[in-house]
Amino acid sequence: MTNPLPAPARIAAIVPCYNAAGDNTTVIACDGSSTTLACRVRAVIGRLAKSRAVDLAALRARTRADTERKNLEPLPLAPGLVLVPVKVRKPRITGDSTTGYVNFHAVTAVCANPNTPYQTTIRLSGKTEIPVIWTTATVNRQLALARLAASTAPTLQLPLPAGAFQESFPGYTPELFSLAVKLVDVFHEIINIKQGSEHPGTTLPRSDR
Repeated sequence: MTNPLPAPARIAAIVPCYNAAGDNTTVIACDGSSTTLACRVRAVIGRLAKSRAVDLAALRARTRADTERKNLEPLPLAPGLVLVPVKVRKPRITGDSTTGYVNFHAVTAVCANPNTPYQTTIRLSGKTEIPVIWTTATVNRQLALARLAASTAPTLQLPLPAGAFQESFPGYTPELFSLAVKLVDVFHEIINIKQGSEHPGTTLPRSDR
């Protein structure tokens, strides 16, 4: 796998794809261009983590703890790159990956998809559209968890210019953003209630709005 990858903040999506060479991976950039690599999605993510000197196993463990996910957790790999897992296809044979990743910062809209078996379309920077098998509600929840993971990830604790978060979502609908924030708040309340019952007097800080 020698093909160069876009800079982390310029990656819009990493998705599995079938072609004449078999089961490969397409990396889509924020300008809409794409590169197909002769490897699995897992290998591409491992390569990205290595380039950032990130312990992927430790990052997954921390993110699972922060989001209370057992699998399909978001991966905040670098400033400007928070990978959100979504189900993008059905496998042709057992063992083929069904999960791709979209960059939280590249998402511009989430809308219903009437084309079976897909239920949702994720629109990304560069006018790219990713069909997803999951419902819009599930995708929105994944985005909310990604925001939570990004707010606590040590790999992303770098100062950002004022308004950078809003500028990263130029076409993102206000309704969806509001929903994501509310979902994160609800998620925090659930954790607080759970931890409060286990450790009276203990609460978790809410994420910045």
